[in-house]
Amino acid sequence: MNSLRLLSRNVHNVARMNAQARGFQSSARFLTGQVHDASDETFQKLVSVKETVIVDFHANWCRPCHMLDPIIRDAVKSTSGTTLVRVDVDECPETASKFNIASIPAVFALKNGDIAGRFVGALPKHAVKEFVENHATKA
Repeated sequence: MNSLRLLSRNVHNVARMNAQARGFQSSARFLTGQVHDASDETFQKLVSVKETVIVDFHANWCRPCHMLDPIIRDAVKSTSGTTLVRVDVDECPETASKFNIASIPAVFALKNGDIAGRFVGALPKHAVKEFVENHATKA
């Protein structure tokens, strides 16, 4: 096998292992207020919890997604009973297609795996905070 192809294969395998490693490993690590990056393989495990999960569908090339990111992170971290799961639509096409994502950023609130609310586009800080607070799991 030519050395360039072998190198490419090794780089691909390492990237695949890194993508799997950054996913969710144990329910004991899943705490309110945390941010998790999902893959197609880990998404279902990440959203199968009792608390509200805010799912942020985004892409690296999306400017509104970059504007929304710190706002939604702050809203989730400051609201008890919520966790943020980020899904890159380019890296997770299966998950994006299950939610019929046509425009990004697209944000969903999931309770017990069911859609409780959603919005599309970069909203102002107060609107994002209100969305997260309205869908937070009450203790």
